[in-house]
Order: sequence, then structure tokens, then C-alpha cells
Amino acid sequence: MLHSIVQALLPVAFVVLLGWGSAALKVLKREQAGILAILVVDFALPCSLFAGVMKLSVADLTNVPYFLAMFVGLMGIYLIGLMLGVFVFRNTLGESALQGGVSAFPSMAYSGLPVLTAIVGSEGILAVLIGNLITSIFMVPTTLVLLELSAAKGKTTAKGSTAKGSMVELILANLLSAVKQPVVWLPVAGLILALCGVKLPDVLNSSFGLIGQTAAGVALFALGLMLYGQKFTLDAQIATNVFLKNVGQVILMLLLVLALGIKNNAGKELILTGAIPSATAVSMFAVKYGIYTARASASTLISTVLSVVTISLTIAFVTRWP
Repeated sequence: MLHSIVQALLPVAFVVLLGWGSAALKVLKREQAGILAILVVDFALPCSLFAGVMKLSVADLTNVPYFLAMFVGLMGIYLIGLMLGVFVFRNTLGESALQGGVSAFPSMAYSGLPVLTAIVGSEGILAVLIGNLITSIFMVPTTLVLLELSAAKGKTTAKGSTAKGSMVELILANLLSAVKQPVVWLPVAGLILALCGVKLPDVLNSSFGLIGQTAAGVALFALGLMLYGQKFTLDAQIATNVFLKNVGQVILMLLLVLALGIKNNAGKELILTGAIPSATAVSMFAVKYGIYTARASASTLISTVLSVVTISLTIAFVTRWP
């Protein structure tokens, strides 16, 4: 168990520390994290998600109870975080979308894969692929639409425009803007191809994989770069985000597994998914849009640190799972 935890979290800490050290040694400036965020969000992450979706079989995509549990477990926590941001913490719509994301988006491929494969074997990759499929088809587009809508609404308010029907036009325009982004349409294209049983030639798999593999390292490095010079903060929002991600999602996944009668390794995979720390992708969105950056970064960092405890407890629980 200890080996699995160290294998999952030590590389993450190492790369974050490298990013922090590059700023401390003045090799890079903290402001340059924005450039790395563009690389991750617009290039590396879309290719990584596309390559992952293309590995799914039609049987994987039609396992309704498993897919439903993963969907509700991820999007349910996202909705809770979003609603808390809007109605409790009075954040803007864009900030609330990022709060939902940082509370619900697990670092499946980076922290999750080593843990899942260590506990359930090669079957664990299914949870990574299905989880990434749901985040790329549902969570990421929703977040981008709300971010675009919030940004455009702010500009409209600043101009004092109150034209009738402007809100509908605003939503449609920003929905189209979000759909145009590679991180949205590329995984959707991969889903359609996977459902049609299409397999990419090895040379294309290698091509997408080559740039896709950089997403994890660059995102973690950029996170470390952003954290340099940032005072350690822990307020009600950050604490809420971390609790939802590291504890709330585990509980929700457990309830879904019991309710849907999912057993054996499939149930273990879903429960373990809830314990995986928050993904750096949300922090990259925060940097790109210039909002909620400090809280998103702090939430991701604390979630990763505390996951040493939550993953350990969850592993101890699922190893006794029937």
C-alpha cells in the first residue's frame, strides 16, 4: 500500500517542486505560467484526452451502471461546488465554475493511474479512461461555457448593454466559442470514432501520444511556477473545495456503488477514483482566464498533499471490499 501511494504522489511533488525552483532560481518568471497553461489547455491536454478516448471499446462505453456511477460521482460534486460558489460564496459564474471543477476533477491519468493499477491491476485503466471521457465531454465544456459567458457578461455589463435577447445570444455565442476549442471538440471526435469502432493507425496514435504525454508534466511544472511567491492560504472556499474532492467524492462514489450494485474491482475503481486529488487542468483554466488563480492553485496543492491520507484510508477500505 505504501509503495502505491509513494509511486503515485512522489513524482507529482517532484515536478511541482521543479516549477517552484525554476522561479526561485529566477530561471523563469511566475508570469510565464500563462504560456505553459496555453500549451497544456490548447494543445497537450486535448491530444491526451483524444488518445485516451480512442482506447475505449464499444463495450466499455455501453456499461451503463459503471458509466452512470462515474458520471454522477464526478458531475454531482461539480454541481455542488458550482452551486456553493454562486449562492454561498457569491462568486462570479466563471469563478464558481472553476470552484466546481477543482472540487470534482480528479487527476486520473497522473495520480490515479498508478494507484488504480496497483490495487486492481490493468483493469484500473478503465476508470482512468471513462473518468477522462466524462470530464472531457461534460465537465470541461460546461466549465468553458460558463467561463466564456462570465467573461462576456462582464464586458456587456461594463458597456451598459441591456438589449432584449442579448442573454440568449450571449449563451449561444459562448457555447459556440467553447465548442470550437480543441479541448472540447477533439475528445468528442474521439468518442464518435470509438463508438464507430474506428482504430487509428499506430503512427497517428504515436503522434497524439507524443504531445499528449507532456500535459501532465507541463501542467504540474506550471502549478509549481504559479505557487512561487504565493502565501499559503486556507480560507472557507479552499477548505470546502478540498473536502468535496478528497472526502465528499469518496462518499458519493461509495453510495453510488452500493445503490447500483456494482461489485468486485469495478466498485473498487469507482471508490478509489473519489480519493484521487484535484487535477491541475483546472488551475490551467484559471491562469488562462485570469480568475480564481490563487484559490484554484491552493486547492489543488492541498488536495494533493492531503491525498496521502485520504488515498491511504480508501485503499485500506477497498482492499476489504467484497
